[in-house]
Amino acid sequence: MWLLIPILFYSVIFLYIRHIYTYWKRKGFPTERTGLGWQFLKQVYRREFQYVSAINEAYSAGGERALYGVYFFFRPTLLVRDVALARLILESPLHFDDKRWHYMQGYRKINLLERLAPIFNVQRVEGMFRNVEKVVDNMVKQVNTLIVGNEALDMQIVLRTYVINVFANLLYGLDTNLFEPNDSVFKRYIQSTLRNRGINSYTLNHLPKKSSLTYRLRDIIRDSTGRREDGGIIRKDIMQLLVKFRNGNNLTNNSKLNWHVENVFEREKLLSIKKLSKVAERFLNIGFESTASTATLTLYEILQSPSIHKKVLEEIHIRSAATKSEDNRLTYAKIDSLEYLDACIKETVRKYPSVPYVERVCQKNFQIPNSRATINEGRTIMVPVMAIQRDERNFKDPDYYRPERFYKATSGEELNNFLGYGLGAGTCVGE
Repeated sequence: MWLLIPILFYSVIFLYIRHIYTYWKRKGFPTERTGLGWQFLKQVYRREFQYVSAINEAYSAGGERALYGVYFFFRPTLLVRDVALARLILESPLHFDDKRWHYMQGYRKINLLERLAPIFNVQRVEGMFRNVEKVVDNMVKQVNTLIVGNEALDMQIVLRTYVINVFANLLYGLDTNLFEPNDSVFKRYIQSTLRNRGINSYTLNHLPKKSSLTYRLRDIIRDSTGRREDGGIIRKDIMQLLVKFRNGNNLTNNSKLNWHVENVFEREKLLSIKKLSKVAERFLNIGFESTASTATLTLYEILQSPSIHKKVLEEIHIRSAATKSEDNRLTYAKIDSLEYLDACIKETVRKYPSVPYVERVCQKNFQIPNSRATINEGRTIMVPVMAIQRDERNFKDPDYYRPERFYKATSGEELNNFLGYGLGAGTCVGE
């Protein structure tokens, strides 16, 4: 009798695993052949199995299919390989939404990212531009010092320091110079992100990880918020607009002069200090790595091609000669008009997307157009952005860096296949 217990136990486990790994077949979706090979297990054990590489391999295995069922351990995931269908799904907030930005306002559920999007419109960003210029001046001074002293110049470190300095300046309201030796919390943040960049294994990729710097960043938010609400300080930065939103002030007013915070009673505030610090840290976590890597890779690709390098310099020289302001500086509007440089950045995002895939959980049963198939509530869908943008069926010569594909382009197949800035509610607000 006692021999039956382990037999029943292992039989139940086997049937349960088999039930999970036949989900897509039972639902009528094309799916990969499942199995555990020694090579796979060895890579997982050594933490050599890259999550993004697994997604790209699954995309390639899908052939011409618009949808392809895959499994990430015990999680059935539907890979969306068709760009048009991906756009339809990601732009359907009723069925697919990013829960990370959900916020309860009274009895209503709102998408916080959509409410904060006006922070990044042209008029607001133009008002913040002078604060960014201070960081640029500090960076140029640091680079010139290193060049004069014949010291090694690591542009990756320089650009990462520049980007985190901009975030410290605009997002946290600190007028600080991170190019100087100091014990800033943001320098420690750079060090922590560099240490964690290698943790991208198949097993650890989705484990939640709370930053050890969270409480120090929250203290900065508390101090900055207090000076603006109680002290009446006005500073043209993202922090000022977050404080306005916290007090229920209107963010859609595009007036450059509308930076004043109308302070309300504590019970009427939309966000607590804790929630506000979480929003700021989320912007920092999402924006820092993507901005720093895009800037570094854009510079790398430009310097790899003499012809591209020449075109970028010519465009900058032409704009500099024709559009200097009274104080001999380029304005935000003129820098924003550098079309070829903008095409270079977009091509970098195509070839090296900072978000290589987008995941959404189905909130409500979704009927796939022109099909009898249905994506059930609770199931995960994934859009493999990197794989799509490196597919020769979507982009000609995808492995080559060609900014001309986006230069002055207003329409076209390649522009329609570009997903680098996201779609729907998850669109990059800093685009």
